[in-house]
Amino acid sequence: LVPAGNTIHEREFAALRPEGVEFRFAGFSYPPSGASDFCADLFAHMQAPVAELRAWGAQALLVGCTTASMLCADPAREAQLQLLAGVPVVTAASAVREALAALGLRRIAVATPYGARGNGVVVDYLRTIGIETVAIRGLELDRSPEVWKREAPALTPRQVLELGLSIDGPAAEALYLPCTGIGSVEAIELYEQRTGKPALSSVQAGFWATLRRLGIDARRAGAGRLVADWSV
Repeated sequence: LVPAGNTIHEREFAALRPEGVEFRFAGFSYPPSGASDFCADLFAHMQAPVAELRAWGAQALLVGCTTASMLCADPAREAQLQLLAGVPVVTAASAVREALAALGLRRIAVATPYGARGNGVVVDYLRTIGIETVAIRGLELDRSPEVWKREAPALTPRQVLELGLSIDGPAAEALYLPCTGIGSVEAIELYEQRTGKPALSSVQAGFWATLRRLGIDARRAGAGRLVADWSV
């Protein structure tokens, strides 16, 4: 389940897909700005696409949107989504929480296409799960819908790598790429080869956490240490 118009997540999952596993994507729209209860409105917008995936026969649901899942990372909200889906639910927020714990990370650098607001959501969530953001940089591509549609999907792995390297330093144990709307998997591999440190993204962590929830071992090279080791 991804924000409407996000094609990057599907492309990256297609590249990672192990034999015998099928993925189906459905899009949801965000609540209007100024919504009195963002999470309640968000879940209302998710009902139709979740029903579509449930009718298809999904055995698990991944909510592939980082900031929305971090804003609504509350046990009661997650239980509501689980009830709606009728299958195990993984969110970008829960996936990265599990991945950071599996890799034993506590201090990370964060590279995003967001502006100050989106970056703040990420930093605040990471703080609640005991993770220190030692450096963060955003490209502010969310300053308008037109800029986002034009520039975010067009970021190359090399550009994402350079963004990550620009905030790398001795204090950072790893790099985290939160946004599911930019290509991340190739950049993760490039960063790990360059620095020797682990890197993870919401897309890669979502893939790992969801298939592990289903008891599927989909380890492979070329997508970072998390996926290569699998049972870390």
